[in-house]
Amino acid sequence: MDSKLRENKLQALEANKEALMQRVEEQAGEYLSWLIEFASIPSISATGEGVRECAEHLASRIASIGLKPELLETGAHPIVWAAAGESERKLLVYGHYDVVPPGDDAQWKFPPFEPTVFEGSLWGRGVGDSKGQMIAHLCALAAWIDVFGELPPFQINFMFDGEDEIGCGDTSDYIRANVDRFRADFLYTSDASTLGVWDPALFLGIRGALYVELNAKGADNEWHSGSYGSILPNPVTQMAQAIATLVDKDGRVAIDGFFDGMEPITTELRDLAAKLPAGFLPPAETFGVREFERDAPIDSMFFEPRMCVCGIEGGYTGQGLKMAVPTSATAKIDFALLKGQRPSHVATLLRAHLDAHGFEDIEITVLSDAPPSGVTGDHPLVSTAVAALESVWGRPPVVIPSIGGGGVFATFVDAVGLDCLLVPYAQPDMQEHSAQEHLSLEWFTNGIKTSAEVFRRLAIAALERFEAGSAHAC
Repeated sequence: MDSKLRENKLQALEANKEALMQRVEEQAGEYLSWLIEFASIPSISATGEGVRECAEHLASRIASIGLKPELLETGAHPIVWAAAGESERKLLVYGHYDVVPPGDDAQWKFPPFEPTVFEGSLWGRGVGDSKGQMIAHLCALAAWIDVFGELPPFQINFMFDGEDEIGCGDTSDYIRANVDRFRADFLYTSDASTLGVWDPALFLGIRGALYVELNAKGADNEWHSGSYGSILPNPVTQMAQAIATLVDKDGRVAIDGFFDGMEPITTELRDLAAKLPAGFLPPAETFGVREFERDAPIDSMFFEPRMCVCGIEGGYTGQGLKMAVPTSATAKIDFALLKGQRPSHVATLLRAHLDAHGFEDIEITVLSDAPPSGVTGDHPLVSTAVAALESVWGRPPVVIPSIGGGGVFATFVDAVGLDCLLVPYAQPDMQEHSAQEHLSLEWFTNGIKTSAEVFRRLAIAALERFEAGSAHAC
């Protein structure tokens, strides 16, 4: 590219900033219709319902804006992939088109797969988590092409996952087997909500996760508890006793070595937590409880590795009574991990802990494991996203230290060496996974604008970098 052409392109990028935002406004109704059509297809990854149909629909939508989509077969639900442009400079945009089951239809204000506009929001399963946030990137590229008549001067690889809600197992295997396809300078995603922040926001980190299932076995058959309750092993009691050993009286994890290797919390992260808006974490009563389990709950949310018992099942809990010794008990436990902690090591420590406390018979199954990931505040994509959000919203975004996660982002860290910047486009009361899931139309439109402005700023940086011959990013 000669210097004159490059200068013309830079001038066009500066001159057409408002035209790009205006095009998003003009097309907002059309983009909403894209989302409604998209969210009408179930794509429930846990059961497979509608997933293939949704992937094919998404590929058609991508083709409609001039890209050449691919369905990457993982052995389960496909990845929908498309590359916009061809360049050494690459942005990988990740999203997921799968959703969780809707649950009881009777709890929904509107049928979960008949997306409905009501009181300034679109209601339905997957509208916020994460079809609306995911398609916002495609809408932004469509607006870009309308305004500039060509693709950005850097390469955007779109990767839309069909397994996010079930742990990304096959997706992760595919990434590990095809690492070169997923190499990029930056990884950007929009998912989740801004938690307790009614302002634009971004998350620097994604906490690691180890999710395990514990199983305790008793007798082969149920026996009357009045006669045999004191002599037969009771797996429910055993499970309760085992779980009780995992935490101390203050609720801190009591597994030997659990905190070993954890990196010190930086001053930058503590300062970010201290600057969070006053209403970021509502009073405990808002959640229907008397008090939080920690005196400094915000510090605990971000800076304390912890364990959460997500569920216990065993014995008879139906209507009335049934005097019988349980034959089995199951518990599911989630460990949230910080940088320096490895899920596989924590699983080994958990096994050793149970054995040392006399629970050798309790079986452990690892259902999901993901090391922590994240970027620092001086990462070049952070400054780009912060500037884009402030430009669109008219006020600076809140930078939040981290959010719970796992899944495919851990694979990007381990296999590709790529940390993720998470910029949510959904308002804090989005209520993903519930029958109240809804996406604010204002936030949806501003999400499209944010992606468009991120593309514009990265385009300027790519042209300036090309001109300077610098290896420095953005």
